[in-house]
Amino acid sequence: MRRIAVVVVLVLAGSSWPATQALAAGSVAAQAAPVGALQADFNNDGADDLAVGVPGENVGSIVDAGSVNVLYGSPGTGLVGVGSQLFTQPVSAVEAGDQFGSALASGDFNNDGFADLAVGAPTEDVGRVPDAGAVSILYGSGSGLTTAGAQTFTQPVSAVEADDQFGSALASGDFDGDGPDDLGVGAPFEDVGSTIFAGAVSALYGSSGGLGTAGAQTFVQPVSAVEFDDGFGFSLASGDFDNDGFADLAAGAPFEDVGTTVDAGATSVLYGTTGTGLTLADAQTFVQPVSAVERDDTFGWALASGDFNDDTFADLGVGAAFEDVGTAADAGAVSALYGSTGTGLTTTGAQTFVQPVSAVERDDTFGFSLASGDFNANGVADLGVGAPFEDVGAAADAGATSALYGTAGTGLSLTGAQTFTQVGSVEAGDAFGYGLAAGDFNNDGDADLGVGAPFETVGGDFLAGAVSAVPGSAGGLVAGGLLFTQDSQGVPSAAEPEDLFGWALAAGDPGLATTAASPSASSRARSPGAGR
Repeated sequence: MRRIAVVVVLVLAGSSWPATQALAAGSVAAQAAPVGALQADFNNDGADDLAVGVPGENVGSIVDAGSVNVLYGSPGTGLVGVGSQLFTQPVSAVEAGDQFGSALASGDFNNDGFADLAVGAPTEDVGRVPDAGAVSILYGSGSGLTTAGAQTFTQPVSAVEADDQFGSALASGDFDGDGPDDLGVGAPFEDVGSTIFAGAVSALYGSSGGLGTAGAQTFVQPVSAVEFDDGFGFSLASGDFDNDGFADLAAGAPFEDVGTTVDAGATSVLYGTTGTGLTLADAQTFVQPVSAVERDDTFGWALASGDFNDDTFADLGVGAAFEDVGTAADAGAVSALYGSTGTGLTTTGAQTFVQPVSAVERDDTFGFSLASGDFNANGVADLGVGAPFEDVGAAADAGATSALYGTAGTGLSLTGAQTFTQVGSVEAGDAFGYGLAAGDFNNDGDADLGVGAPFETVGGDFLAGAVSAVPGSAGGLVAGGLLFTQDSQGVPSAAEPEDLFGWALAAGDPGLATTAASPSASSRARSPGAGR
């Protein structure tokens, strides 16, 4: 696992940007995980919108305070820069190093029909406690997201401690079945007793008044032992894996040792119930289901849920971004675990995929980010997979993103699989595919794919970042699309060095199957070695 530390650190060499634990665990999620749930339609006009995390944004002279841009979708047109919004910390003070925007998730937390946005600031200092972490909520309205009624939460149950990085990963869903969405929050560097960096996951519950701490819960590893450096809560995704009408929560622990196999990784599931929400009853933990469990695979690095076989049960895609494929170190792989009645997720019929179109190569990190959506509008969820350190020709670490298509009765398949590179010019170090989110931005019935390239140089601004919108169609995703930066017309702020626009993304899938959960992005989790 020590080798993984260099992946992002080398990309950022020469930069003053802090490759901290927060950005290590921060955007796993950029996942638009569950299908068939609320869209990320913050103004309720029928078209999904896209929230973009910019954790390296300086706010005035306040370095790395972080921000979030919101690009609004429009029926027939898709995402547009005009009318975009920019948000900084809405409640607590804007401070250096907070990295607000490191993780994102959307959900209707007050059940008013407008999607709301949860924003992680995992290196927020809470009082004098450094890097304890916080999560803010911006509520939707007819005019889009607003700071009216905004909230900020810190650890709701366990003590607020240094380096917990609460808010590193986020996922929303209705865990207790009462209507409003609830929020799962990862704190992967939480110490559990004397066990350092074991990790924890909290649940905040929604109501007509929005999220609150009433009934809040905190969980540690539910099945396997709580151990040093597991990083439980590094990634999150919600879906109704047992189809009982309650959203369930999957949590990755990519640095879990499996027996004597270091950092092989594991993923656990906590199931939702009526009234009480998430519970340890029937909790499960999975390791690599098909390929061998090996050192440094980091199974659970990224998560996304969707009904890939159209059987009404949500299924789970799990990234193992640093899986070795033959002699190709850190090529990466993605597994699919399928939902079922009664037991929920199961290894029966599980699958593992490597790069489907381009060659499997060293350091591609296929499975670094995941997002599910119905890209070809056939009613079955598909899976977008990022490989942000894929070399494209001579352009090292330019990045690529693939699509695996779902099939009724069968699940994910290599048939028709696609791989895309950066919209516009392909350049070394862009890391296209670092963050992903799926949503129907033009309201045409096909899910589109938002793709972050946070290390893109804009003009002469190193690591300013860019986001592409790849359109869906009856034939699947279509090469090309729109490219946005903070210099695009109508987008607030300006492209500046080390902003990392596109580090995390959140949108919503346009309604596929059977989950009580809402779209989430955590996505997603990028430099595990920092602070390890």
